[in-house]
Amino acid sequence: MEYCTFHKGKRKILESEPVDGRKNGTLLNDFNAKCSKLMFQIDCELNKLYEEVVFEVAAFTKSYWENTLRPPGIPMAVVRCETLDGYDFEMALVNALKIKPICISPSQTMQLYDLHEMLRKMGDKKYIMLKQVECFTAGPYLDGLVSVLTDSEWERKIVLVVTVAVDFNVIFTRFSQESFWKLTLYCFHMPTPTYALQAICEAIAIKPSNYMIVDGTFHKELRARFLRDSLSVCEVKRILKVTLLHKLLECEDFGNDIAVNSGNVGTEAVLASYDTFLYLLHELTTGFPYHAENVYELHSWIQSNPNFFVEKGGPYSTWKSIWVTWSVEKMVDSLLKLWNPVKRITNYGSEVQKLLVDLREIDQRKIALQKEAIPEHETAVVGICKKRLSLHEMQQRMRDKIALKKHMDVMSHDRQRFIRLLTQIMSKTLRIFHKVPSLEKKLLVGKQNVMNLVIPSTTTNLEKAFLQPKLRNEHRSGIQMDLCLAYRSLLDLSLECKNIPIYRWLARFQEYLVDLNDTSPVLRLFRCVGELEFMGILKPASDRNRDEVNILYVPHTVTY
Repeated sequence: MEYCTFHKGKRKILESEPVDGRKNGTLLNDFNAKCSKLMFQIDCELNKLYEEVVFEVAAFTKSYWENTLRPPGIPMAVVRCETLDGYDFEMALVNALKIKPICISPSQTMQLYDLHEMLRKMGDKKYIMLKQVECFTAGPYLDGLVSVLTDSEWERKIVLVVTVAVDFNVIFTRFSQESFWKLTLYCFHMPTPTYALQAICEAIAIKPSNYMIVDGTFHKELRARFLRDSLSVCEVKRILKVTLLHKLLECEDFGNDIAVNSGNVGTEAVLASYDTFLYLLHELTTGFPYHAENVYELHSWIQSNPNFFVEKGGPYSTWKSIWVTWSVEKMVDSLLKLWNPVKRITNYGSEVQKLLVDLREIDQRKIALQKEAIPEHETAVVGICKKRLSLHEMQQRMRDKIALKKHMDVMSHDRQRFIRLLTQIMSKTLRIFHKVPSLEKKLLVGKQNVMNLVIPSTTTNLEKAFLQPKLRNEHRSGIQMDLCLAYRSLLDLSLECKNIPIYRWLARFQEYLVDLNDTSPVLRLFRCVGELEFMGILKPASDRNRDEVNILYVPHTVTY
């Protein structure tokens, strides 16, 4: 990506060479500018999420500063931060109070007499932030801190702000009982990591004002990585940065606005419509089977499945089977919710209005159809009485009765109209972003090669490490390769028999081995047997038969 050369001089100066006819300096400046916009977009949503708790802690602190009466205990705000990363709680509190606290953390403690001197120099408004209190050991330091804060020298109460990761009960184990009775505790809760993920999705998924958005596959992988592995906002930001850099290497003008013309709807209009109908669909399926936990999960389903609205056995197919049982009142209520956003879509507004009128007049329509059907029925009965019917005529009469019954069943017909109209509207507005031309310069796509870099598959990498190619022809200088050779020879024998005898495995294992004069092949194999059993790859054939083994794990991503 960059080729750097050193030039002689007093200092080493790095100069980038042009690649593919462009200067890397320009590319990196463009990347930094666009990356800053994307990160600012995420930080704004996170600030909205956390600022309420910050303001509550700030208000709590100010209330004790402004209180002229001396309360009995030391005011202590205990803030449960969960797995808070990617957000600077200390800086946010400083911005709210306009005063910097004295910070004490496990990695940055201070002597108590130094703390006393700093408190004397702070002025009237004093507060201390004790970070990660669960990492402190219970003992004289924290008790001494409480003693300093209870000194009668201070005219006003000194507020103690304490952060814990998850468990509030850790407070009771870090302070002695004597110190604990001198504290007045107030607990504050930061939002859980799930809410942080929703804030990130709000910043990169469907919001019309977003600077960039991510495609469905990338969005699904980001959510899975966050919930399954890390719960880390910082990691999500790193993944987005790497993906954005690769995208800019492919397309220099990515992130620039596309001019709106007569055949191209603006990105904000497309996303606004998508956002509106996504929330409507999520609301219409409340309480249904396969109901999405939130709109972002529903968004992930739609974007990652091109056949979402036509797939048999999928969530939408299940929802249609429930809509077909709805009453007139429920259908009318849903159409009224659709009415305002649908008016902006050509053709569908009039259809929704017509269906609304028909549903409201369904009783009158039933009566009118019954009146039309009575004369026809009387005529048919008179004709039947005058002559005997043949088999063909009887079958035709039965088909006519079925057709008449369907024609008279106005309710079922209107339900089908409702489902058909709803599906047409949703499939038109909730389109996959790849099929929307106006989103081309705004859509951050997670290509497979980039995804392998930023979200590596542990299973795939382990399988590749176990099944390295050309092991027979390469000289291995240590015992570390024995595990790979043992696994490969075990897979070879698994194609021949279910229960693999140890003596046959040893013979096949020796075919792969490079001789090590100081170690017996038997010892090398049994070392591998223990490690493979510990990893859950094999097990003994039975509790009594330990001379044979069964393989439990066959590779899925590597051909052997």
